[in-house]
Amino acid sequence: MRILLVGDYPRDPRLGSTKVLTKLHEEFRELGHTCDLLLSDDIGAAPRQFHLHQAFGPVAAWRAVARACKARGPYDVVDVASAEGLWIASLGRRSVGGAAVVSRSNGLEHLNYRRMLDDAAAGLAAKPWTRRWFHPAVRLSQVSAAARAADRLLLPNDGDRAFALERKWKPAAEIDVVPHGVSARFLDSSPLPDAPRGGGILFCGTWTPVKGVTYLAEAFSRLIRSGRTVNLTVLGGAVPEGEIRSAFPSDARPFLTVRDRVPEDEVMASYRRHDVLAWPSTYEGFGMVVVEAMSQRLPVVATPVGCAASLVVPERTGLLVPARDPAALAAALDRLLADRTLAARCAETAFEQVRGMTWTRTAERTLDVYTKAIAASRPGR
Repeated sequence: MRILLVGDYPRDPRLGSTKVLTKLHEEFRELGHTCDLLLSDDIGAAPRQFHLHQAFGPVAAWRAVARACKARGPYDVVDVASAEGLWIASLGRRSVGGAAVVSRSNGLEHLNYRRMLDDAAAGLAAKPWTRRWFHPAVRLSQVSAAARAADRLLLPNDGDRAFALERKWKPAAEIDVVPHGVSARFLDSSPLPDAPRGGGILFCGTWTPVKGVTYLAEAFSRLIRSGRTVNLTVLGGAVPEGEIRSAFPSDARPFLTVRDRVPEDEVMASYRRHDVLAWPSTYEGFGMVVVEAMSQRLPVVATPVGCAASLVVPERTGLLVPARDPAALAAALDRLLADRTLAARCAETAFEQVRGMTWTRTAERTLDVYTKAIAASRPGR
């Protein structure tokens, strides 16, 4: 099969959406398929102004795909992320050499927009005019139009699928859910049963309101003031350490460890060293950190967003708490820290649940989606 993956993402495989496409690119080639990848630098930076770039991004993506088809020959499938697929799908298969078109979302922007509105209502973010009308009128309408026009819609979780069905973007039979995977080494190098713990609470991710960090800081402060002297490690916050520390009251800061982004080996070591993962996000497209932690038998306390909504089964594979509820988050963290029997049971069950979630499996399921898209676009082939 000849496949073209397209996404207006920076060429940095550490970033979530870029990582999805680069991992699929690698896996498709390993499975014997021809696969090319177009990212932001291939699509082009013009126009440079952010909102104009968003408005005209789908045109630039279509032109980049047309150039790729001309230079490298026709593809069987063009798999294009988000709004950038608008013109590729809308202009028809002739514009891309007869390829089937799959519209991909690594997290629906409509649901993230709802989260931004909630952040503004909670006083965590500003709500300028660009977010009041430009974003829904331009960007979100492009995303939904691309989804409707494509041969199939590919989503990472059941919550996004329910939203797409509610909006009538596509019939149920034309929407596929394929979860993301984790690097095989996370599953091949599982920790020994007696691996040392004791590192306390781990938060792994960018320090930003979408990750629920305001509520994490308050929950951790509650734990410290209740007499629970436990450490919290913030790993890979991607902002200055002082900004992270300033989110916590002075009595909690002595129990706080802040670390920059580290290589994958050290991330795995952190999952194995700590006692519980705090994942209080208010929105996630998928949330690969949850799967990675579960693969290392680290008990998880999460909000029901992204993959956590289906993977974290209360008291079986972890604990779920409502979003934006620091009291519930503190209570759940305290419970897993205190009840080691529950923590151990959740850790083992969680590992069994995610042990098959490799990128190879994700690629194989994605190829099934492509086969259906080709069959729909070219009956008899």
